[in-house]
Amino acid sequence: MEKNINVYSEIGELKEVLVHTPGEEIERISPNRLDELLFSAILEPKASIEEHKSFIEILKKEGVKVIQLVDLVANTYKQATQKEKDEFIDKWLDEAEPKLSSHNRRLVKQHLLNIKDIKKMLRKMMSGFYTKEIEGIKSNKELVIDPMPNLYFTRDPFASIGNGVSINRMKYPTRRRETIFANFIFSVNKKYKNVPKYFNRNDKYTIEGGDIFIYNKQTLVIGVSERTNIEAIKLIAKNIKNNKECSFKKIIAINVPPMPNLMHLDTWLTMLDYDKFLYSPNMLDVLKVWEIDLTKNKIEAIERNESLESILEKIINKKPILIPIAGKNATQLDIDIETHFDGTNFVVIRPGVVTGYSRNEKTIRALKDAGIKVLSFNGDQLSLGMGSARCMSMPLIREDI
Repeated sequence: MEKNINVYSEIGELKEVLVHTPGEEIERISPNRLDELLFSAILEPKASIEEHKSFIEILKKEGVKVIQLVDLVANTYKQATQKEKDEFIDKWLDEAEPKLSSHNRRLVKQHLLNIKDIKKMLRKMMSGFYTKEIEGIKSNKELVIDPMPNLYFTRDPFASIGNGVSINRMKYPTRRRETIFANFIFSVNKKYKNVPKYFNRNDKYTIEGGDIFIYNKQTLVIGVSERTNIEAIKLIAKNIKNNKECSFKKIIAINVPPMPNLMHLDTWLTMLDYDKFLYSPNMLDVLKVWEIDLTKNKIEAIERNESLESILEKIINKKPILIPIAGKNATQLDIDIETHFDGTNFVVIRPGVVTGYSRNEKTIRALKDAGIKVLSFNGDQLSLGMGSARCMSMPLIREDI
């Protein structure tokens, strides 16, 4: 039987992954709106696209099937009934930022549907519209619909969990619309519409994919961060527990206090091999951990006062090898700089083989010293969006280990 979603580890050989090479949306990041749009600086578009293509080439060279978000949504749109197409477009219009007047909504919808090439239409939905692009629009703003410049971080809008997915409710309005595409795929696409859904984009609490890790068939590890709250984790726990096909027995929740450029657990801690973990020492002073036992009737998060090493050892049943970002005896400045540029945010292609930004030279040296093979690429522009290779990839299928 074909497995449409199969992710039961962080390190099993990566077979299929979802990515999004950025387009016009990153040309529409205003210097005056960097904080609102969640960027640290303006990206140079051509260089960003070339960097992303280099990332994809590494994955393809390693035998990974790379699926572009635009292609998957276009494929879904072709399968959709007219009613499903209308609902998809209307949802996008309903949630447009800034909110559309009825007059502007009608004109935007008409303009959008006049774009006969489906992929071009979808790219416009992602990039937003200048007011001057559509005749008759009444607005004193340059953009009648804002772009979605964070879309190249495909890790966050939904997350593959075992045989299912969580379709996430994002923390900030600028990213919340991104999940419209995931919701459409997992509601309509024949290949994906029947996969179990452990979270819904309309749920009350917020959760993002950068906080969600699958350590093995029994254990999920989820960050309690600025963007993922413990109530959301408890809701995922309840939904997983209610799915009889699911093998997960516990969820370990780890605190991620808000700090500059540390918004998800994967900017603090990542699993790279059967027993090797890359972490930022900045997390140790504020470490808090909770355990949710999915075998018990009551879903509750019990705090555990243990070291990171002890917690990981209990999950993998052996002593973990902990690799500090920037390497052993790194200065605090080195740690802060490499953490800022997502030095823990490597994605695993197969056990002990990872890819990420070449700018994190000290961390790469430490990884190689620990026996990790690093396939690096230049991410000087992409890193300004505050995410690296793990953020830019959502595994759909990993081989079981």
